[in-house]
Amino acid sequence: MNVSEITAQLYAISRALVEKTGERPFVPPQLRIADGKCEISLFRGYNNGDYQIGHAKGDTPDAAIADAFKIIATLPDPATAAVQRHMKRVAACIDKGREDGIDDAYIAPLVVVKAAMTENLLTKGDAK
Repeated sequence: MNVSEITAQLYAISRALVEKTGERPFVPPQLRIADGKCEISLFRGYNNGDYQIGHAKGDTPDAAIADAFKIIATLPDPATAAVQRHMKRVAACIDKGREDGIDDAYIAPLVVVKAAMTENLLTKGDAK
């Protein structure tokens, strides 16, 4: 694989990230080669505070590129990702309330909401 082919694949990875997440990556994919290993860092868009998606790795540029596409394929669609982020915030709120000693009477409704969202995701298979 030559430099032009690697560059074309990095652009394709960026396009795949946009298609899958609905956002332009915070940092464009870049191939790094060190100690005989290749790595491509994958990032989400500017609108999501959790920018890092993961690191695609391989012994060759081809292997790292293939790993990047595998990682992207496993990402949730934007609607599912939004529900997952919301569920994390609800769970964090429950944990923080308990940590702060808030009476369970005030926390219980959040627990019910989280359980209902989880059940909906499990039975419907999507976030729509």
